[in-house]
Amino acid sequence: MSAARDVPPDATAEPTVAEDAALARELAEATGALLMTLREDTAPGRSREYRGDAEAHDFLVGALARHRPTDAVLSEEGTQDPAPRRGAHRLWIVDPLDGSSGYGRGGDEWGVHVALVVDGALVAGAVALPARDELADSETVARVPDTPVDPDRGLTVTVSRSRPPAELRRLAAAFPVRTRAMSAAGVKTLAVVDGHVDAYLHSGGQYEWDNAAPAAVAMGAGLRVTRLDGRPLPFGADDPYSPDLLIARPAVHEAILDVLVPR
Repeated sequence: MSAARDVPPDATAEPTVAEDAALARELAEATGALLMTLREDTAPGRSREYRGDAEAHDFLVGALARHRPTDAVLSEEGTQDPAPRRGAHRLWIVDPLDGSSGYGRGGDEWGVHVALVVDGALVAGAVALPARDELADSETVARVPDTPVDPDRGLTVTVSRSRPPAELRRLAAAFPVRTRAMSAAGVKTLAVVDGHVDAYLHSGGQYEWDNAAPAAVAMGAGLRVTRLDGRPLPFGADDPYSPDLLIARPAVHEAILDVLVPR
């Protein structure tokens, strides 16, 4: 029998999107469990924050190396040299500890992001918020009903605690706007997915590891995810900087863009 026939027909087949989403969920959950254990065993402060970043990175990147050994990885805590990932067919974009300062202080606004980009397109992802016992992935997340904007009630928008967007003033001139300041991109995104707020708006700058997994989960839930001018978010670029972000159900997304980007 030839060597080729000794290999099962699907042994080299690329994982399905469902399999990648399940792996993203599994690794986000496991990394979150590691961080919860570390939090319980350490005192609040910078030391906990730095250890959390480092240990979560080592664990998550090591797990990806075992499960997807031929895939490239971009991690906030890893190398920023684009050469190892440039042109990669499959690229995992991870934030092992999103909201590390809140984690160090002992708060609950932090999480783990695991996302997969294939040929530059975001295809799967998961967000874990361990201190809130929340976990969502792009494949199994429930769809969000696309209810229209109530002009009398207006919108509730989640924004950064430290960098509220200047665009809020323009929105407030069009309809009533209430804001809910939160930390960590995953926390804000799941607030939209769960229906606690209508939109997540950010213009203070992020990186691909901040928004890749949240965007994957949001799109899985039927939300629209773009930049503030309506263009798609970039993924897999040499420079992972991402200037701004808008996540909302389609009707709300359109209403906000009508204000921010007049036709």
